[in-house]
Amino acid sequence: MKKIIEDYFTFSKKERIAAIIVAIIIVIFLMLPHFFPKKRKKILVDADSNKKINLLRKAIDSTEKFRPKTFVDNNYKQFQNNDNPVATSTKLFYFDPNTLEIRGWMRLGVSEKTATTILKYVSKGGKFRNPEDIRKIWSLRKNDADRIIPFVRIENNYTAAKFNGSNAYKAPTEKTVGLLNANTASPYDLKKLPGIGNSLPYKIVNFREKLGGFLNMQQVKETYGMTDSIFQSILPLVHVLPITIKKLNINSASDFELNAHPYIDKRLSKAITIYRSQHGNYKSVNELKNIVFITDEVLQKITPYLTID
Repeated sequence: MKKIIEDYFTFSKKERIAAIIVAIIIVIFLMLPHFFPKKRKKILVDADSNKKINLLRKAIDSTEKFRPKTFVDNNYKQFQNNDNPVATSTKLFYFDPNTLEIRGWMRLGVSEKTATTILKYVSKGGKFRNPEDIRKIWSLRKNDADRIIPFVRIENNYTAAKFNGSNAYKAPTEKTVGLLNANTASPYDLKKLPGIGNSLPYKIVNFREKLGGFLNMQQVKETYGMTDSIFQSILPLVHVLPITIKKLNINSASDFELNAHPYIDKRLSKAITIYRSQHGNYKSVNELKNIVFITDEVLQKITPYLTID
């Protein structure tokens, strides 16, 4: 055994020197990358591209420099002026930009500075002739304009809806020349509106029939397939005049008939009929609030379309 170990693990002087040299060479190769770091390839940019990059950097720096410190955020928080803070909350309502006062603009979420600019424009003889003219106010941000334009009702072009101070809006009662009544318009009439296409007019009429009639323009916007851009394009040309709303009798309608209404889902229609079978006929529509999961918001939405007669 000893002889075998000596034969396999005993090295001559030359073999030991060779092994040491090989080990040194391996160590040198492992250490070389640390002494000679890899050179990064330089990216060449032509003069034209370099000029565009510099212009872009200047534009970004300019934007950061002049960005306002206070602004209306996504929740439409009210702009506050350091000298004259206003604590009123943002609230949308129908308005005429030619007659609205500064407090009204600020209630819409427009900054006091921008509201002052608008009033100066009007005081010097400037006129808003259509809703899109609002965008001419250079200091009015695009998202603010998009948000308030649907509520513009210019006296010369529209019959303004009246705000009664309780967040309820009374529909106009006089016909306005040149506007299409969404409650009586046929698909053929609606097809004449810009950008509305061929299928959407039929969807509007179908939704109107299922609903029982429109109470306001926001309901027209609820039509399936109605995009915000299409709604904005037809808004200056369409309005809602009052009609006799088709109502469902909650004392006689089946859950199937109730469920056919766009605002009454299957769960709600079933609950209405079950409550009726357990407690007898409803004495008023407001009695629906006794059903546990019907919120005030839902009740307010469906009440105009229900009756007990």
